[in-house]
Amino acid sequence: MNKPIRKLDGQTAVVTGSAKGIGFAIAERFAKEGANVVLADIDVEGVKRVATDISTRFGVTTLPTHVDIASAEDNTRMVNEAIATFGRLDILVCNAGIVRPACPIEDIFPDQWQQVIDINLMSCIHATTAFIPHAKANRSGRIIYMASVAGQVGGVASEVTYSVAKAGVLCLTKAVARQLGAFNVTVNAIAPGAIQTNMTEILQYSPEVKKSIPLERYGDVSDIAAAALYLASDDARYVTGSTLDVNGGIAMR
Repeated sequence: MNKPIRKLDGQTAVVTGSAKGIGFAIAERFAKEGANVVLADIDVEGVKRVATDISTRFGVTTLPTHVDIASAEDNTRMVNEAIATFGRLDILVCNAGIVRPACPIEDIFPDQWQQVIDINLMSCIHATTAFIPHAKANRSGRIIYMASVAGQVGGVASEVTYSVAKAGVLCLTKAVARQLGAFNVTVNAIAPGAIQTNMTEILQYSPEVKKSIPLERYGDVSDIAAAALYLASDDARYVTGSTLDVNGGIAMR
């Protein structure tokens, strides 16, 4: 009996923020489809456990690495480690981020702005800059950014710092896609809505938020992982500069 075809067989993916939540779900889904995965997170013990778990269950090779995603140097090291270990890097998923509950904008200090922008936006820029020379040389690659419905509508339950940073990610997606299209590198974003994760627990969604979702439920991390798999696979080879909304209909464009 022939083995089922796995969509990412033999490829290598970097997934940031992969110790838990959406990042873990994406790494797990990619591994299930045959990809070797570099699991990057500031939670080094957590990412080591995830790497062992995924490798054991799916028979792929994993590389856990401690990364401060706000650091340009750490992003460069992450990409270089992936290429040195696997000889290739095909997929870059910039997922790591932080979020805080909504509050008046005048109560937010400059260092709080800087922290959120560094982690949610500049991290994408640092990782992309490190990945581009390899992608150009191989004339191939997939870049997937984690945006948010908050960046489209100005926030749902999050602090304005988060909305602004994610709006930057949406624009970055288009700008980088225009530059890398000639090198056969696609660049896309996913804009989740209200997804149940450890990170979003602090937002304490009100009952009104759930009622405003046409599908009448919060999203699951597997919903985002499925979208990431599509964008990483050959099924999306002619898709670039786009944002895939995975939000249950809470915001429609």
